[in-house]
Amino acid sequence: MKVFKFGGASVKDADSVRNVASVLSLYSSDKIAVIVSAMGKMTNALERLLHAYFYGTGKIDEEFCNIKEYHMSLTYALFPDEKNNIYTELENIFSMLRTSLRLPNSENYDYEYDQIVSIGEIISSKILSAYLNTAGIENIWIDARSIIRTDNTYRDARIDWEKTVELVKDSMKFHKERIYVTQGFIGSTAENITTTLGREGSDFSAAILAYSLDAEKVAIWKDV
Repeated sequence: MKVFKFGGASVKDADSVRNVASVLSLYSSDKIAVIVSAMGKMTNALERLLHAYFYGTGKIDEEFCNIKEYHMSLTYALFPDEKNNIYTELENIFSMLRTSLRLPNSENYDYEYDQIVSIGEIISSKILSAYLNTAGIENIWIDARSIIRTDNTYRDARIDWEKTVELVKDSMKFHKERIYVTQGFIGSTAENITTTLGREGSDFSAAILAYSLDAEKVAIWKDV
């Protein structure tokens, strides 16, 4: 069993996502856990959105629209059939994000950071998983927040290793499925509150899964 991590530059546009599919097609007999980061520079964009929301700069709409437009443009390039379920999934995600941005913030910047910035990984993994399925690379999408258990140290969460190993092994049944797609960088508390593992935390996520699954190999794929 292998763990493959693809960073933001490896899924920054439609051609890059297609390339991930090409890479995985080279390992047609391997069992693989795929970890994906937010697309391109979306973590930075979401941080700008957070700043606008938390500090009331008046730029929420501008930042939100830029993020949505980027993802939808990429999605249109990958999925010509607009009846594909990915469009409904993305609209639901953006609708929930928009709703949360209309509510008063909690006055805890780190908490709000984890709730907003983590959306980047959710979106990228949804798009990648859907594209792989349409390309004939069957996979199961898993929410990392359901398997990576942490404490509530927002933006720098600490792993509950015993519970995480248990959850990962219970959720990723490689005797039933060959490929799982999940997110780097994020986890959740026992109360199901989203946390993040620190900036550039996706490599750490790959290591967590590798440890939990007794993987034979971790590959950190680059776009070069």
